[in-house]
Amino acid sequence: MARPSATPRRTQAERRAHTHNALLDATVDCLVERGYSNTSTNDIIKLAGVSRGALLHHFASKAELLGAAAERVFEQCEMTFRESFAALAVEDRTLERAVAELWTIFSSAPYDAALELSVASRTDPELRGVLVAVLERFERSVAADFGMLFPATAAMPDSMAIVRFAFAVLDGAALSADLGFAASAEETVAILRGLAAIHLDNPQPLQPLQPPPPVEPSGPAAPEPEDAVAPVPAGKELA
Repeated sequence: MARPSATPRRTQAERRAHTHNALLDATVDCLVERGYSNTSTNDIIKLAGVSRGALLHHFASKAELLGAAAERVFEQCEMTFRESFAALAVEDRTLERAVAELWTIFSSAPYDAALELSVASRTDPELRGVLVAVLERFERSVAADFGMLFPATAAMPDSMAIVRFAFAVLDGAALSADLGFAASAEETVAILRGLAAIHLDNPQPLQPLQPPPPVEPSGPAAPEPEDAVAPVPAGKELA
């Protein structure tokens, strides 16, 4: 009777990649399920099924681990968008449809991990430094995708302002939905989709905001001084 073939032993590089991915997946899961304040490295290594030594071998600090987890989320979001958008018919690949596809991603559970870290970084300088670097790389990648998908709009001088505006709206809508304001979030995204459709039909560079005109002081007229001389009616001048 032939013996079953033994499972090939993984190489050191494969084992290292497996541990690395297990730590990142566990970090994202902890952030989504427990939130930033309730996520500890003990929770992460327990869920990942690795030792603390393995964690320290891959990541020098918790902030570095969290930053890598955020990068994993952004990479997966970008890959999901590319695949879903590429599956559309060519005539459906519009800015409005791009907003709809992005909203599906921003309102998904994995993106909550990125939101958790964004909020936490406000009061955590080390995490903020790591996260800013991750976001800068993500923006460069998004800019490249935007230029490939919408070259005419991307060629405009304010193209990245448009992208940042859309992402800021989607971030805010995702937070609103998490807080229980799902209907308001959907209305906000609907407005963003409408703006995208308008821009597609009539692309125009954004106009800089002009400062408002000075406001005249309001209120009752100042009383005249008591010794003021009243004007003399016409024809009544003193001799």
